[in-house]
Amino acid sequence: MQKNSYVGVIDKIRVIKSFPSMLVRFTLHTPSADINCLVSKKELANLILFLEDGKFELATFGHYNDRKQFVIKKFTVKNPDSFVREFVLKPMTSIA
Repeated sequence: MQKNSYVGVIDKIRVIKSFPSMLVRFTLHTPSADINCLVSKKELANLILFLEDGKFELATFGHYNDRKQFVIKKFTVKNPDSFVREFVLKPMTSIA
């Protein structure tokens, strides 16, 4: 399994499944391409839902699945505002 990392603007955040395990998808607009991403880890998926479409830049780390979707294992927000610092980045330190 090859690990990859990308930096881009997050857009089109959608909840695919919430029970029994959470699954969130979004599009990451990078300078070279638009990447379809999935977050299956419940803690990270909840934090992604706090972000606004088209506003925040993410640095992501993960791998591709069989359907050519990028599965996020870790991420950080590159341009956080005060709300994101308090409610997304602080809880993330307890996850990692």
